[in-house]
Amino acid sequence: MTETRKSETHWYPASSAEKRPSAWWYWGRAVYVSRRDYWRITKKFLAVGIPLGAIGVLFHVPLAFKAALVLAAIGLVLLAFSLFGLYRMYGHPGVRYIRRLVELGDVQGKVTVADLHIGTYRHAYLLSDVLPEAKIQTVDCWNVEGESPEEAVQDVRDLEPPPGNNPRIVASKAEHFSVPLADASVDAVCFGFGTHEIPSGGAREKLFSEASRILKPGGKVLLFEHGWDAHNYVIFGPVIHHVTKRQDWDKFLHERFDDVKYARSNQAVDLFAGTRR
Repeated sequence: MTETRKSETHWYPASSAEKRPSAWWYWGRAVYVSRRDYWRITKKFLAVGIPLGAIGVLFHVPLAFKAALVLAAIGLVLLAFSLFGLYRMYGHPGVRYIRRLVELGDVQGKVTVADLHIGTYRHAYLLSDVLPEAKIQTVDCWNVEGESPEEAVQDVRDLEPPPGNNPRIVASKAEHFSVPLADASVDAVCFGFGTHEIPSGGAREKLFSEASRILKPGGKVLLFEHGWDAHNYVIFGPVIHHVTKRQDWDKFLHERFDDVKYARSNQAVDLFAGTRR
């Protein structure tokens, strides 16, 4: 059995359990955990751009040198678009799609919401913002044995401890995808970014069964995830290929919940809401 990768030292500052991280911190973390992908893409640009520039200078080929400059400009534009896209998803505008998500599911008032995630408490904070009367049960569900195919998952987990600064947010941990909440005890369950990292073919199905178990009759399931489309491709690069497609989420949810609805936020986030059967 492969052991889970040990936490490592990061140059990006970790958050504190006693203080809510700012939207800027979450955006910075999103950029930080994407650093490997940025470097891979940069190397590809350099592998083409440097030889073109060298040919243009050494052999006096103006067209080659111009092509290198154009390639560099394209790279910088894509980088700027990516950073701005991450800000819209993880920075201050992020609360907008969470608000739209709870409206899509008609979740409001003095409700209890289970936030099921893989190690980030950002979603719990945002849910508490848009549902000021709600109690948030935030559950770390990352129980996968062995190394994640995404090193960014461990980075996320290393950098953010469970919150201890909000009386309306209660943190706990699942064991082998069994959620430590009672049957029919919550009004809504929310799955957010990173849910696609839960392996399908067993673990994912069990976790969504747990969601149905802890939901009250008529309770709502909410899901927001990255799409697999051109917009997200420009923001995340080729790594977006491993996320779950919108059509697959739609089919998966329709098999388990009633009245499944879909919306697309202008931050390139897919939003789903359904009702417990």
